[in-house]
Amino acid sequence: MKYPREFGRVVEDLSSDAPPNTPKSLYVILTDDNGRDFKAPPKPYGVFWSAEGPGPVNNIAIELWPKFGSVKSRDSEENIDGELTEPGECYDGFACLNYGQRALSMYVNKVEVDHERTFMNLCRKGLIEEALVLRGIEMDDRFMGAIDVLENVFPGKREK
Repeated sequence: MKYPREFGRVVEDLSSDAPPNTPKSLYVILTDDNGRDFKAPPKPYGVFWSAEGPGPVNNIAIELWPKFGSVKSRDSEENIDGELTEPGECYDGFACLNYGQRALSMYVNKVEVDHERTFMNLCRKGLIEEALVLRGIEMDDRFMGAIDVLENVFPGKREK
């Protein structure tokens, strides 16, 4: 299975033309190709600010499928076109790639601090910091302290 070149480094504001102080939520596109290792964290493709809910992020996730492999070698597809995703819901799709050699789940999640494992994985990749900078939010000592506490709960090397 091939991964897109920008995989794990995408940080975008999909509502950059919204008026200032418009409430936005942070969403992440996650991929999981560890079908048998339930302890393995999913891999983040990127994080996205959206004032319109998950819809614009869902569209990006759906458009990513061809980047992971040829449509001709894909089988056992489920919701890769997003038709089963209700408006306002986060996308979730699955396909077997390379003629069944690899399974891939791709889904959109709203990033919430109470989902420690996902949040910590995004912090290690530096995506949370980049997303906050994109919105003009400064990293203060309280935020970094929270990351340090989570780092003790979910140890791992933080990437810079």
